[in-house]
Amino acid sequence: GSMAFNVVQYIMYEVNYGWIFRIFHFNGASLFFVFLYLHIFKGLFLMSYRLKKVWASGLTIYLLVMMEAFMGYVLVWAQMSFWAAVVITSLLSVIPIWGPSIVMWVWSGFGVTSATLKFFFVLHFLVPWGLLLLVMLHLILLHSTGSTSSMYCHGDYDKICFGPDYWNKDMYNLIFWFLFLGFSLFYPFSLGDP
Repeated sequence: GSMAFNVVQYIMYEVNYGWIFRIFHFNGASLFFVFLYLHIFKGLFLMSYRLKKVWASGLTIYLLVMMEAFMGYVLVWAQMSFWAAVVITSLLSVIPIWGPSIVMWVWSGFGVTSATLKFFFVLHFLVPWGLLLLVMLHLILLHSTGSTSSMYCHGDYDKICFGPDYWNKDMYNLIFWFLFLGFSLFYPFSLGDP
């Protein structure tokens, strides 16, 4: 546990291009949450919660992504992330009957230690693979029921060819990714801890 912070510093300063991987990782995660919330708000606006299976799979994805982000935040192992690990995992103790046992299992002992950090590291690596499967299930469920969007094309008669009409739309994506790249390189720690 005491070496976790030193490992992050080693990656930043000693590994070739380690700094850029770390910067893209945490800025990309923050950007991912912006898109996630935009997607949820669009779903609320279009009343997508009426598609119960699609909505339930999306909610499960959201909860797992929140868990993933929490574990990634704790892995840096600075003072703030240590107390975040203590406080947030202690919330599990309110579960009736099994709560304290679950907390001890997550902590791997009587407190947040190096074993807890290793457990979070393993989960931080494995959970995205489960998320990938859930996203595929989410898309399968969505394509079986159809979207709630008013622009949803129900038949082939409304569909048009990709080019050249959609090139401009795709250029917005390219411009956005260049903006993200510039933001990450020129203001790398703006979205990090104060």
